[in-house]
Amino acid sequence: MSDILAQLEENAVDRVREITSIGAGHAANALADLVGTTCEMRVPQVRLLPAERIDAPFMVDPSDGDGREPVGIFFEIEGGYDGVVGLLFPASTCGRMIEILTGLPPEDSSLETVQSALREVGNILVSHVANAISGTLGVAVLPSVPVLAMENASQALAAILSARLSAGPALRVETEITDRTRSVRGVMVFVPDHFDRVAHAPGF
Repeated sequence: MSDILAQLEENAVDRVREITSIGAGHAANALADLVGTTCEMRVPQVRLLPAERIDAPFMVDPSDGDGREPVGIFFEIEGGYDGVVGLLFPASTCGRMIEILTGLPPEDSSLETVQSALREVGNILVSHVANAISGTLGVAVLPSVPVLAMENASQALAAILSARLSAGPALRVETEITDRTRSVRGVMVFVPDHFDRVAHAPGF
């Protein structure tokens, strides 16, 4: 697979990585405002995957490493930059965000309240991502209603991608957003519908 990635124009991959960085940077700022601590993004990692392996393990583990599954919040974005944006959060980070938004620990909140709070977090962060990309490229970028996966997040993302992507390989870009102590963190994933078009998008 590294041979396939090497065949892509280096500047095209850099452009996809750059615009993902712009969106993730704004998402990190939004998360920082939400949790009240400085957050930053890591350099995005790019991976080219065949259609049958679009659910391959993430390069950065979005779980706590304690056996609890991460939560996934997924958006389809349309406009001049079509694709899927996903946010994956470990259980501990979800708990902190729920408590901030509801004033109650997750165990004292109803499932409906927890789900509503997580969708709201997703809406806030992805709205910042879409606005940042829109401002950079000068095109409208609109996110869909979020799809929340409380479990089996990888399979949920794969199902969304399978419905959008052609049979060819897909470019998956991942970047970690974290505070300095790594007590609050998440992974943002972007999969463009047609990475060759995104690579040559205006605004660069």
